[in-house]
Amino acid sequence: MSASPWLISRRADLTWFFGAVLPALALLLLFRLAPPLTDDTYGLGHPALWLLLLWGVFFDGTHVLGSYARTYLAPVADRESRRALPSPWAFLIVPLGPALALLDGLFLPQRPSLLGHAGALFQHFLLFAYLWAYYHLVRQHWGFLVLYQRRLAQPIGSRVDAWLLGLGCLYPYLRFALSEAGQKSGLPLPLPPSLIPLARLALDAALAIGLVATVPSLVRRLRQQPAGPRELFLLLVLGFHALTFAALDHLLSITAVLTMFHNLQYHRIVWQYEQGKGRRPLGSTALYLGAGVLLGLLWYGPRIAGVALVPPSLWRNALLGFGWCVAFHHYLIDGRIWRVRKSPALAQALDRGAGLARTQA
Repeated sequence: MSASPWLISRRADLTWFFGAVLPALALLLLFRLAPPLTDDTYGLGHPALWLLLLWGVFFDGTHVLGSYARTYLAPVADRESRRALPSPWAFLIVPLGPALALLDGLFLPQRPSLLGHAGALFQHFLLFAYLWAYYHLVRQHWGFLVLYQRRLAQPIGSRVDAWLLGLGCLYPYLRFALSEAGQKSGLPLPLPPSLIPLARLALDAALAIGLVATVPSLVRRLRQQPAGPRELFLLLVLGFHALTFAALDHLLSITAVLTMFHNLQYHRIVWQYEQGKGRRPLGSTALYLGAGVLLGLLWYGPRIAGVALVPPSLWRNALLGFGWCVAFHHYLIDGRIWRVRKSPALAQALDRGAGLARTQA
């Protein structure tokens, strides 16, 4: 293992894996400057909608294309990535959202929900969607921490990293769910309203106790192994999540800002993997980005603009369900193809890609 603690090099890591937070912070600032986004103001005339659409087309859609580029669209000879794919039956998850919206609209009483009205079935579907999206995002951050741990000759304290990442990312999410904005989100409440103030106090106390309990292990770890990129990355992730939840009050804008940080990192890690395989994603940068933008248009056009064009109704929920289920399929793929500890071929490709990038720099 190389003595360098960086995944590629200091300059490349700071540009792509750490510097990706800067465009995400810019998006956060734009959301803050825009008029408040609410379910009632969501429409084509709201600037936040266009921010969501541009993010979805140029960043989130292209990053999902990246996962397809190294799986379904990879050369047939790349058996490693194809073996990791979920069953073809996984595609059936895509129409699941519209089907649930249909059942919900036909058979359940409708009440205010996220971006419109829905019954209990679709409301819980949306709650599940946001929870899975956030879990997926945190798992991706954990994947980068694992990659940084691999760069160390004797990685120490991975359990501390896992604990801090889980605690530091779960707390702001739950705190938001228990806030006034969370209660107005239209999603099912985690507790009866009368218990929410007490739950907030209990959550704050749990965070304080968790952090204090971590200090001895963290101090021992830092004595044995000086802080490096791994610690810096963890600190950046936790600070960015806390800032985003503190600054924004709508789940759509929060999701976009948090995910944009990951989107840019994802492009670089896909590129590193493909470089290690001796190729470029889809064979060329232009084709890769062009196909990604096309996917973004086909996915986020209905998901963002389409929802704004129809009134709160069964059809709006069907479009929301379709958009989420495309994301679900991506989560299924991503949960299988980036298991560095279980895939020596993946680790070797990433190492070769990093070596080539350092040579060409």
